[in-house]
Amino acid sequence: MELKEEMIVELIKDYLFCQEGNWHEDKSKIAGLHQHGVDIFLVGGNKNSERFLIECKGKSYAKNPKAALSINKECWLLALGQIVTRMDTSRIIVNGKLKVSINRAYKYGLGLYWVAAQVALRRIPEKIASTLNLHIFAVNENQKVIHFTPKDFGKQHPDCDFQ
Repeated sequence: MELKEEMIVELIKDYLFCQEGNWHEDKSKIAGLHQHGVDIFLVGGNKNSERFLIECKGKSYAKNPKAALSINKECWLLALGQIVTRMDTSRIIVNGKLKVSINRAYKYGLGLYWVAAQVALRRIPEKIASTLNLHIFAVNENQKVIHFTPKDFGKQHPDCDFQ
């Protein structure tokens, strides 16, 4: 089965609803192909006030194998740019004992074919991922979703981490 963007979106959505928490399906939105906005917008989570915005990119099936590999290794840059433009810039808490802390109720994610995820995890520094509350969902050829949290960024991940 091809891992185009729609399939990546569906696999990550199913993973998050089944594996990772109390997301409210009735309040969550999944964008169709070519629709404006993030691909996955989830509401709920462990504290019932969390928001998870995820931008997804599928595997390239270009006819030229070298071109396909290049596209698959670099498409994370486009996804990162798209998610950054959708980030809530008023995420600093202004009152109470957590004043000037980053509001962790907003999480951001990239849903990627595993080859792109491997490059993104190596190239995005952990401190940046932590500050942005950025996660990566890697999807492998067997349609398995692997969730990487900010602590996993800024490191080499061998191929076996994605199997």
